[in-house]
Amino acid sequence: MAGIFARFKNYGWGFYMICTLLKENYLDKHQNNVAFYAGQMGKIICQGMVDIVIEAALMHDVGKTEIDNKIIFRPGPLDEAEWEVMRLHPLLGASMIMRRVVKISSSKKCKPSTIALAVLHHHERWDGTGYPDGLAGDDIPLIARIIAVADAFDAMTTDRPYRKALSKEDAVKEIISCSGTQFDPNVAEVFTNNKFVLSTV
Repeated sequence: MAGIFARFKNYGWGFYMICTLLKENYLDKHQNNVAFYAGQMGKIICQGMVDIVIEAALMHDVGKTEIDNKIIFRPGPLDEAEWEVMRLHPLLGASMIMRRVVKISSSKKCKPSTIALAVLHHHERWDGTGYPDGLAGDDIPLIARIIAVADAFDAMTTDRPYRKALSKEDAVKEIISCSGTQFDPNVAEVFTNNKFVLSTV
């Protein structure tokens, strides 16, 4: 499964060089891990949309290519001003997809508007306290709800410069704990009740 950065090769050397700077182990692996987990959930939750789920998951953090590398790769927690910038990445990513700055699958199922909507809302929370629009419950697109669980799980189980990764078992407990507040309870249940969670990706 190709990482998102390979998608930029046809859009100018300067832009590709920026993306190359971002192609560090975490970001590149993260996209693929999230796509794997989201795709496995998609096979259970929405079988006819698996390709769309995977494509959106691969694109979910594409907006980070337009955020300063110093923020992306800061070796510690972000301050509030930096978080304000970081919270722009879903909007930036959705805009990039709609402007065709980044290629998506040529499949008729993978409409740019569908992918962009999932990317835009993958940081919304089930209880309505997420961003960028504070959507809640079923108002959050289903694909975005699936990506939210996959994204959080991979983030928790990945080492960062300022903290060690949780074990997969502890991350599963955290997903369960946040079911119904941060995560769609049905999506969280599918994720935590299936063996693919403990798979090595």
